[in-house]
Amino acid sequence: MIDRRLAAMSALVALSACSGSGSGGGGSSTPTASTSMLSVAMVDAPFAMSGATVTAVNLGIDKVEAVGASGPVVLKDFGSTPDVVNILGYTSQSSPLQFPAATIPAGSYQQIRLLLDTATTTISYTDASGVAHTNVPLSVPSGTMGGFGNSTSTDGGDGQGTSGVKVNVGLDAQGGQTYGYILDFNAAQSIVETGNGRFMLKPVIVATAVQTAGAFSGTVTNNAGMPVVGDEVDALSGTTTVNSGVTMADGTFAINALPVGSYALVVKNTGTTSAGAAFTATNYDSSVGATLSVPGPFNVTNAATTNVGTIQD
Repeated sequence: MIDRRLAAMSALVALSACSGSGSGGGGSSTPTASTSMLSVAMVDAPFAMSGATVTAVNLGIDKVEAVGASGPVVLKDFGSTPDVVNILGYTSQSSPLQFPAATIPAGSYQQIRLLLDTATTTISYTDASGVAHTNVPLSVPSGTMGGFGNSTSTDGGDGQGTSGVKVNVGLDAQGGQTYGYILDFNAAQSIVETGNGRFMLKPVIVATAVQTAGAFSGTVTNNAGMPVVGDEVDALSGTTTVNSGVTMADGTFAINALPVGSYALVVKNTGTTSAGAAFTATNYDSSVGATLSVPGPFNVTNAATTNVGTIQD
C-alpha cells in the first residue's frame, strides 16, 4: 500500500492573462485605477512511500479562476486541451510551475478555483512487487470540505468530466495593485488509496500571499542517527496547524507556503491525514510515542527557507 503522503509540494503556478469565459481576466499587463494584477503559484514535494515508488501525480488543469462576489474571473483557460502537469516535478518555491499574471477587476475575491479534467488527473507508481501502474485515475468527490482550517472544498466542475477544487484566499484587490499567492497542493494530505488499486483525491491546499510566504526545511532522525521515514511534521501557530510536510527516505522534510511568523513544530509518528488515510512512520524510537512536540520557536521570514536543523525522534 502506498503511504498517504506527498511531502509539502513545491510548484508555483502564476497564471497567464486570458479573457476566457464569464468575467474574464486579461487586458493590460499594468493595473489601472479599476483593475489589479493577480498571479497564482502552486507547490508540492515527492511521496513518502511504504513499499511503493510514486513517479507522478498528474493534474489535468482546464482552467484557473478567482472567485469573487460577482462570480468567477478566468485567470487562465486552456481550452479544449487540458494542461497536464506532474506536480511532483516542481519541488521548490524558487522554481515553480509558473504562469504570467492576469488582470482582474478590483474587488473582493474569496477563493482560487482549479478546474480539473478528470480523465487526465492521475497517479503513476511502482508497487512493492515491482509492477508499474501508469496513469491510474484519481477520483475527485464533489461537495467535500476540509484541509487545515477547512480552507479547501470541491464542486461538481463545469460539466461532465470535470471537477472543481477551491481554496480560500480572502483577497481584497485594490485598483492599481499587484497580488500573488502560493498554493501548496499538499498531495501528502490529499490522496487516499481506497483499495483494489483505486485512489481518491480529497484536496488539502494551503494558500499564502507571496509577499508574506516562507518555508521550513529540516531532518528527523532517531537516537541512533537513522532517518525517520514517513513522519508528518506540522507547523503550528499557537494551537492552529498552518501546514505540514512529510519526511522522505533520508529523513528530510519541507513545509511550504507558510506566512511570516513564529511557529512550533509537532512530529507525528502515527496518525491519519486530513483525507482520512492512516500512516505510521518507520525508524522512530518507540519511547517517543505517537507525537513529539518541538516548541521552538522557529521563525519564517519572507521569501526564505529556514532550516530548523535535525530533530531527534
